[in-house]
Amino acid sequence: MHFTSSQLTLLQLLGDGECHSGSELGIALGITRSAIWKQINHLIESGIPVKRIRHQCYQLPNQLILLNKQQIAEHLAAAQRTTPFKLHLFTSIDSTNRYLKDLPLAHSVDICCAEIQTQGRGRFGRHWHSPFGENIYCSSRWDLNYDLTKLSGLSLVTSLAIVATLNELDISSNIKIKWPNDILWANKKLCGSLIEILAESNGNIQVIIGIGLNVNSDTKNHPLPDKPWCSLYEITQKHFDRNFLIAKLMTNLETYLIKFIHHDLNYFMDEWSKSDYLFGKNIQVTQSANTFSGLACGINELGQLILQDESGLKHFLSSGDTSLHQKS
Repeated sequence: MHFTSSQLTLLQLLGDGECHSGSELGIALGITRSAIWKQINHLIESGIPVKRIRHQCYQLPNQLILLNKQQIAEHLAAAQRTTPFKLHLFTSIDSTNRYLKDLPLAHSVDICCAEIQTQGRGRFGRHWHSPFGENIYCSSRWDLNYDLTKLSGLSLVTSLAIVATLNELDISSNIKIKWPNDILWANKKLCGSLIEILAESNGNIQVIIGIGLNVNSDTKNHPLPDKPWCSLYEITQKHFDRNFLIAKLMTNLETYLIKFIHHDLNYFMDEWSKSDYLFGKNIQVTQSANTFSGLACGINELGQLILQDESGLKHFLSSGDTSLHQKS
């Protein structure tokens, strides 16, 4: 999906959520009403929910603030980050993680964001629902001087950085982490992350961290058929500027990664305990070859989930799909 400069300008004009006539839009773009009609048709065919109100106007159902490279860069600069970064913004892309995989290795932090992902994936190859212009689909690539054998806790630290960002914005006191990387609110998924290790050379590791955060989607009135989801809009009834949120996420992620490298996962144990959704619950963990049931007892220093089965035996699990389990 590619948008022309005229179509992007149209989206910016319609982004206030108000009703705009074809004549008004035509004057703003310097083209005819007929040309506006054609451009609107292309936007609709591309999946943008522009409403046509007969004989009156065109309108988007919700406010839309497009991603803006300059605004993100300004927010990052204001946070006084020390690591150099390079921004890559797209209207549409198959996968932000995949894009960063194909870039030459670098020592700067590459950040890739898109208005929509056509092939976004979470853990276990699951599809990540990615409506246009509503949420954050962002990946960052980091050059870490760290022991590869200790990276198992990285997804947990990433989740803690995300929760810290939301806590700074005073979103809700009820946001929790479901091991290892699902951010939940009211038992519904708000955010997820995906860690991919690229290469190891000269003691450094290239890591891609993908984050999908539901921001402005009306999740309450548009439920997904396969799983409950939520958004910052559902929690607060407010729309958020994703440019500011992306910079905030990247700033906190950098801070947490530095602490992780210097102190290991042990440094975050108390913070994890406060956000642990599973602790004390009866759960089921599904792996490719095994299924475990028992009581969730937190994590160990390697980031493994501690599960105690009915016989009292403790299992230390490095991966798996977790769900709450009702005893029969």
